[in-house]
Amino acid sequence: MPVWGWYIVSSVLALLLLAGAYFGGRAAYRRIARRYLIGIVGHREGILASQRTLEAILRHLADEDDEQLEYFAAHPDDADRKALVEVTRRMEIAREELDTMPLLRSLQAPATALADAAHIIAAEAGRVGESTDSEAVFSALAEVDVARAAEASVAADAMVNEVSERFDLDEAAVYGGGLYI
Repeated sequence: MPVWGWYIVSSVLALLLLAGAYFGGRAAYRRIARRYLIGIVGHREGILASQRTLEAILRHLADEDDEQLEYFAAHPDDADRKALVEVTRRMEIAREELDTMPLLRSLQAPATALADAAHIIAAEAGRVGESTDSEAVFSALAEVDVARAAEASVAADAMVNEVSERFDLDEAAVYGGGLYI
């Protein structure tokens, strides 16, 4: 075989190796991104559940009579007060995990949005705190901004959905993978 034939064969092989490396790298990146994205989706579900819990507690309190509201305000061991404290703690943990989670660059924006939503939900749920001063509790309860928490959750959810679509991750794959909340 002439020398120019060897150059052609080696050039074709080099191109094939480069193409294989490129497509293999892309496939590996997508696989890694999907694995991280499953964790982010798990956090999203926890954040959305906490946001719904905050709304449910406030709806429940709105339906209570004055005597039950006084008990809520004066007793930090009330079930609704404990639920608010639990929501606050869970969202603080979720925010910390999302802020410190090592992620690919393409997943940082949705994780940051989720961390921000968790921070807002924790701040709103934590307004009441563990005070026994009824006036302070009612004042803090009146300042809870559920709309702010809902907006942050919806925005974060939209970002996670957008990234999930980009990486072809559907809910059935996530829940089929063992994520049950």
